[in-house]
Amino acid sequence: MMKAVLIVATLFIFISMLLNGARRKGKLNESANRAVTGLATSMRIFVYGLLVCVAILCVTMAWHHL
Repeated sequence: MMKAVLIVATLFIFISMLLNGARRKGKLNESANRAVTGLATSMRIFVYGLLVCVAILCVTMAWHHL
């Protein structure tokens, strides 16, 4: 389960980097530019939320083993 989540998070980061590179080079029109920005923001929120969940899980496991 955790492998799948890590793979998805890695893919999100990779896709976000590719899309931001195209956006910075000016290869996208205005509506695609806004879509890429929104997608990158939602990917970032997902990855940060995932990191928070993993941190909570680690703290919970550490607390349980005390």
